[in-house]
Amino acid sequence: MSIEEISIGNELKDGFKPTSKWINNGINFLSDIEEFYRERGALEKEHAEKLKLLCKKYFDKKSKLSASLSVGDNPIITPGSLESASLVLWTDVLTQTEAIADEKIQFNRQLNTSIGDNLNTLKVKTNKISKQIEGINEFLTNEKQKIDDEVIKSKKHYDTLCQSTESARDKSEKSASDKYKKRLEDKTIEMNIGKNDYLLNIYVANTLKKKYYYEDIPELLDYYQELNEIRVGLVNKILKNACIIERNTCDKIKEKLHSIDETIDQNNPRLDTTMYIKHNLSDWKESADVQFIPSSIWHDDDELITTGPELNILKRKLNEASNEYAKLEQRCIDSKQKLEESTGSRKTDPASLNLKFDGPLYTSLSILQTFLKDDNLRVKRDVEMQIIEKFAGDQDLSYVEQHKQKKSRFGIFKSSGGSKKSSGDNNISIPDNASDAQSLHTVKTNNSHHTTNSRFFSLRRNRGQSISSSIADSTTSGGLRGKVTYAFQSTGGDTLSINVGETFNVLEEDTDGSGWTEVRMDTGQEGLVPTAYIEIIHDYQSSTIPVQRGSISSNGDSKKKGPAVAPRRGAKKIQYIEALYDYVADGDDEISINAGDKITLIEDDIDGWTKGEINGSTGVFPSSYVRKI
Repeated sequence: MSIEEISIGNELKDGFKPTSKWINNGINFLSDIEEFYRERGALEKEHAEKLKLLCKKYFDKKSKLSASLSVGDNPIITPGSLESASLVLWTDVLTQTEAIADEKIQFNRQLNTSIGDNLNTLKVKTNKISKQIEGINEFLTNEKQKIDDEVIKSKKHYDTLCQSTESARDKSEKSASDKYKKRLEDKTIEMNIGKNDYLLNIYVANTLKKKYYYEDIPELLDYYQELNEIRVGLVNKILKNACIIERNTCDKIKEKLHSIDETIDQNNPRLDTTMYIKHNLSDWKESADVQFIPSSIWHDDDELITTGPELNILKRKLNEASNEYAKLEQRCIDSKQKLEESTGSRKTDPASLNLKFDGPLYTSLSILQTFLKDDNLRVKRDVEMQIIEKFAGDQDLSYVEQHKQKKSRFGIFKSSGGSKKSSGDNNISIPDNASDAQSLHTVKTNNSHHTTNSRFFSLRRNRGQSISSSIADSTTSGGLRGKVTYAFQSTGGDTLSINVGETFNVLEEDTDGSGWTEVRMDTGQEGLVPTAYIEIIHDYQSSTIPVQRGSISSNGDSKKKGPAVAPRRGAKKIQYIEALYDYVADGDDEISINAGDKITLIEDDIDGWTKGEINGSTGVFPSSYVRKI
């Protein structure tokens, strides 16, 4: 497994508490880094103030000696404002020394604003996200505890009913009275209903437990991982910006700052994660499923009671579960789609990170919390439906509800004996003895779902496979696909070379008329290609609707020559900047510039860096080295 595929959620399924402490340790560590730079700035300011006082002292001394040093104590012709070359040199030395002091003072301001303030902002925002994740975990833990408590409660209630039934049986055997026989029948029914509730709670608890360990907590751990890697990536950018500020203040220490740059560049956010996992792997085993514990004085099997009055109660539960399940399922689908859209819009690449990361991440977590709440209810109803259908077998599960004229969303599971009246709906059959005040609610069984493992909505993002274990891959949803109609040769930058017949996924359509579409080729390469050179296909599951773009002919003539000239990158609005100083790139994402170069602006100043394009090369360079024109 590559380092890019590492996942805390895959490796440490029950490791929320230690992971939370580890994440918050990293967040609190930001305070130490902030204090270092603020104290460093204070030292620079103190040094600068003393340096300026020193310069003032020697300016005053020079003023008194200027004439005598220039022309002697008793000149015949006074020099006026003129000074000797040596004094001009000395004046320039003092002037430049004052300028150095001013740079030191400016260095102090930049350390406090660009470094100290940004570190403090990062700490506040990451701490806020961490608290939100902890809140979701508390909700999930409480929900799991509630259902576990329900199992215990229903078990106690079932044992009480068994004891009561046994007492009624003893009295019935001792007396031939019909009164005691009737009482035994009633107690038996109550006991059976209590048993059914106990079994249903067991199945729900076991299913939600698996969801808790394999879906919910791993998802939160992956959010923690994303938050930590964002924090490390932004700390890298802030520290690198501090180096740029110091290089601009004093070029003489550039070599030492290069060493710091190299160390920062080597600090891949995933390295922390890898080390943490390596030191926290344990021989974790899933806890055993909850098992049915029979009463010591009554029934000793784990079968639902599906006869007589007990079956009517189960029918009602099945009807209620099926009606609620449809609503919950749709709400979960809607939330899942919003969550996927929110996840796709977030940028976690270190080069594109900035301090506005918290907005999309906060929104995504809010959607996740709504989804988890609805999905737990959906799974609970799904389990109830499956278990009741499983134990009912081929029995009629039709349910008649009083004083309602609304039919279930399902058709009749199985018709009962006797004649039927047509209601105008092929899915509804009304028994002869049903009154106008009754409505027949029915539930349809799907035998393929006769399993105690409820169908989970897969939320897990593509984090790769676990080192120590394997989890089923998430299903992929359809989207925009396309194929290349004309070959295009990239000229550099963020464009991509393509050949006729190649296929790809569309990452971003050409919605603004720029003439470019962002794609990911099936080979894994990503970049911009001319919209007129490709054909987009809207893929909706099994059906595809081709959409012709640009000058592509409807007959798909592959021999037709493509557009003579590809659209200019960003032709709708181009802004240029001019290099003020030479800068030599010392990173893969940087480009070298020379004073006087005219550079195409791609992305304006972000944390002291500007992104531009020159001579077909694209990269970043210090913002202080250029100006807009």
